[in-house]
Amino acid sequence: MPHKIVVFSGDCPLCDEVVSEIEAGKCAGCQLTIYHLSRDWAVAKEYGVRAVPTVIIDGEVKIEGKPDIPFVCSDETYAHFKSRYPLTRTIESPQS
Repeated sequence: MPHKIVVFSGDCPLCDEVVSEIEAGKCAGCQLTIYHLSRDWAVAKEYGVRAVPTVIIDGEVKIEGKPDIPFVCSDETYAHFKSRYPLTRTIESPQS
């Protein structure tokens, strides 16, 4: 199942590692958007980003820092992330 993945990066080594893992594990249908905190702070504020890296998946999962397992586009991985890193409030994607 393809996912909409948003990553907030600070261009740090950990951010780069998380982005690389997502790029390697996402399927061709997944949509990946990367925001850089220094340039996109207004968007980060709308998403409630408090740390980098922050990964938001389908507006239902919010991972701050490195996830406990690598991202692989699968129902099992998504279910794990949804139970471990649930988003506690609804996010409406900002207008680009």
